[in-house]
Amino acid sequence: MKREEKNALSQQRILEAAMEEFSRKGYEGASLSTVCAEKGISKGIVYHYYRDKDALYLRCVQQCFDALTAELRQAAQALAGPVEQRLRDYFDARLRFFAGHPLELGIFADAVFRPVPALREQIADCRREFDALNISVLTALLDSGTLRPGLSAEEIAGDFRLYMDSFNLRFRTALQEDRPPEEVLREHEIQCHRQLNVLLFGVLGEHHEKTI
Repeated sequence: MKREEKNALSQQRILEAAMEEFSRKGYEGASLSTVCAEKGISKGIVYHYYRDKDALYLRCVQQCFDALTAELRQAAQALAGPVEQRLRDYFDARLRFFAGHPLELGIFADAVFRPVPALREQIADCRREFDALNISVLTALLDSGTLRPGLSAEEIAGDFRLYMDSFNLRFRTALQEDRPPEEVLREHEIQCHRQLNVLLFGVLGEHHEKTI
């Protein structure tokens, strides 16, 4: 086996072990000693490729967002039909991804809802393409309709991102409860879908007329 292939296999083995550890326990509860002990990996090999726990954790976060973004980008390209249908299909694609990738689900929940304060900027870099994709999908939905005078798709998309940052705080608290992370994330996705639906279509019925 060539040296490059051996190095790649070693890094992959470390990454798989770290994904399991960080997914189950989050950054705060995870231990590099456990990663090494459970998978028979020497600490020397881990530190050969990763400077410290932070570097290995961020590699796992990047792996999570890269895989999620790649799958959602394919789903976004296939969206068709009315705006409501496209919105529902996009969020269904997100839920399908996490249903099939339980390790990424744990990493995502930890990075989004419980970000390590010292690593916030690095985590933001890891999720940059994911955030950009979400904004592009929302912008495309907005561009397909007629906006109220004085509003632009870019402004609404930016406002929604700020809103979602605050919305995620609620789920940071929920993850501290004795509930499965997949249950918390599913609740988050459903409510996120509903809030985005409200943003696009409002809360009043089509034929409602307010009397002043």
